[in-house]
Amino acid sequence: MKKYSIKTLAVCLLASNLTLGSLSAQTAQRPMLLHYDRPGITWMTQGLPIGNGELGAMFMGGYRHERIQFNEKTLWIGSPQIRGAYQNFGDLYLDLEHHPDYNGYKRSLSLDDAIGRVVYTSSGTQYEREYLASHPDGIIAVRLTTPNQKGKLSLEINLRDARPASDKIKATTSQLQAQGATSIFEGELDLVSYVAGLQAINEGGSIELTKEQNGIKIKDANTVTLYLALKTNYDIHSASYTSGSLDDVRKHVKQTLARATTKGYERIKADHIADYQKLYNRVKINLEPEAKGIVPTLPTDEIVRRQRSLTYLDELYFQYGRYLMIASSRGMDLPNNLQGLWNDSNTPPWESDIHTNINIQMNYWPAETTNLSECHKPFLHYIAVEAAKENGGMRQTAKNEGLRGWSLHTQSNIFSHTDWNINRPTNAWYAMHLWQHYLFTQDKHYLEQTALPAMRSACEYWFDRLKKDEHGRWIAPAEWSPEHGPWEDGIAYAQQLIWELFDATLQATDLVKLPKPFVAELKDKLKHLDRGMVIGSWGQIREWKIKEDIKGDDHRHLSHLIALYPGKQISWHTTPNLAKAAKISLESRGDDGTGWSRAWKIALWARLGDGDHARHLLKQALNYTSMIGNSMDVRHGGVYENLLDAHPPFQIDGNFGATAGIAEMLLQSHLGFIELLPALPKAWSSGAISGLKAAGDFTLGFKWNNGRITQATIHSGSGLPLQIMGKALGHYNLVDHSGKVIRGKRTKQAHVMSYPTQKGKTYRLEVKY
Repeated sequence: MKKYSIKTLAVCLLASNLTLGSLSAQTAQRPMLLHYDRPGITWMTQGLPIGNGELGAMFMGGYRHERIQFNEKTLWIGSPQIRGAYQNFGDLYLDLEHHPDYNGYKRSLSLDDAIGRVVYTSSGTQYEREYLASHPDGIIAVRLTTPNQKGKLSLEINLRDARPASDKIKATTSQLQAQGATSIFEGELDLVSYVAGLQAINEGGSIELTKEQNGIKIKDANTVTLYLALKTNYDIHSASYTSGSLDDVRKHVKQTLARATTKGYERIKADHIADYQKLYNRVKINLEPEAKGIVPTLPTDEIVRRQRSLTYLDELYFQYGRYLMIASSRGMDLPNNLQGLWNDSNTPPWESDIHTNINIQMNYWPAETTNLSECHKPFLHYIAVEAAKENGGMRQTAKNEGLRGWSLHTQSNIFSHTDWNINRPTNAWYAMHLWQHYLFTQDKHYLEQTALPAMRSACEYWFDRLKKDEHGRWIAPAEWSPEHGPWEDGIAYAQQLIWELFDATLQATDLVKLPKPFVAELKDKLKHLDRGMVIGSWGQIREWKIKEDIKGDDHRHLSHLIALYPGKQISWHTTPNLAKAAKISLESRGDDGTGWSRAWKIALWARLGDGDHARHLLKQALNYTSMIGNSMDVRHGGVYENLLDAHPPFQIDGNFGATAGIAEMLLQSHLGFIELLPALPKAWSSGAISGLKAAGDFTLGFKWNNGRITQATIHSGSGLPLQIMGKALGHYNLVDHSGKVIRGKRTKQAHVMSYPTQKGKTYRLEVKY
């Protein structure tokens, strides 16, 4: 394994920052590394995740006994009629022959190249391992080496199915081959058939099969390479949710292993890094760290325990969310779940499902703003496919009520089954994601073919369901504020989301022609809709239309503030009275909360322009915890030592929510104009970031000092007018690549100027104070 010093890594990262072409505000980022001085023991709190969007693994880094637990996103029990649960696929065990003493141990996960590493010395021999999950090659790979020494690797390898033996589970089979050996297990669940295959290749030494365990034993090798392929016959586009037989799945796994063996580890690794960095390197962050940019030497768990105030931890947690997004949401038309895709249980908490009252939405909050639009697509395509299925769970939910369109309950599996507490406004919340992707990409074909059919159908559901109140306003009857309070008519959660749906769909009709009767009804419903933003008796945004809010209620859900974030209806710039009321509501809720709840509050306070409060909540979200059981006690919320979010137990939404919240602190564009540093905390008074995205398909890089922008570059991806708020910029000019000043004009919004741009061109802000 090639090793890099911190200095070398920094140089490599500087070179990789050329992702925005000629942008002058490129950012030098410190190495982003999770590292530990001992092996992991507890999967949930200490395992380190790798993934390629569809399959993933957690490695523990054991010295003599290594466990690599693995998953594939579609391995579920259940069906369209039965909820079921996401399943643990299996484990790969490595038992290494070592002297019992060892030293110099280090286990790490590099976010910069998406490779896990373990290094230690035993009896004078240095042992090294690398772990990666390749998207281009569809495999997990593990490489074991002893640099500059030969014949030092002896180990036994066992591949294990995580499911108990039954008539439908076939025994593991192993076989010697021309290159190494293979081990395969397979089985059948309620709907899906599955296969896991391992290819073990030794360079030097000997290889044989172990009869007792159907394992593989390697003796005195120079290097050992392991390739793991996983597959089921799940197919979201099929009416039965499967296509192909167990034989087909087995054939696919064997072909994947054969290709990997032929290609070889070094080429697989190089292609993996290039593919991953194409996405990851788009955004670089530097918050003017302590000690002149030195990376903290303490292990990551010690930083969380003892040095939580470091800005380096803020940067690391931000990029960790982006890493987890790339690792858990690529490829197939299926979103990540409550745990992304990492799960070591066959009865995981909440079935590790697609949870619709905040969790799946929060999983995708950072997708567009942090320049990972491709990673948003599995969720968007899932919505479009399921919303169109006449006999699918979404449409059936509406049919059961005698309504057109589609809707959902709170819990969903991957076979369209949806149950436990109907959550009708989910269709509007999902539609926000469909529309947001268009706003950030300006992809009209996607809007017409993918987003708008589902958005229109969701509107029709509400056309049929809404009723008029005593004031002639359209309200949603008998709705809830998720997991909180009574069911009643016209609650804020439903009304605010329906407004977002209607408003976005109406905007879309200016771009794509829809039938006139539909557009006319949409305009009427939107014009007379109760927007669900009423100021209550103690100055708050009312959560319910009838029930009185209780001041000091610290419930974890903040559903009546959808209009502030992720919505756009409440802002100091446009609705100051409502912004004041939202602040009072947030103060009443308090700063405590479980993992994802704190993450939501980061974004809400960022939208209110209070960066210090937002960062305070970020540090609350980074509270160290070791609780792995189910707990709503706010003292147990935070992160584990592997930086995975603790609800608890582990839920990945808090990781994504925090990353989105940090982006909101540095850039906002939801009101139709770009605002830089809208919620900058004092602790980040100087810094730089490059690659953030804004609505309108703009990519930005900027630097600041003492809270003021010093330089910024803006790339226009679609040639739309650039509207930017200059209140915090002082005097500035917008210039093109040749230095020509671009003339702008004032807009109706205070301090906002509009400038013409050309598609594919980059512009620079010349700032003068």
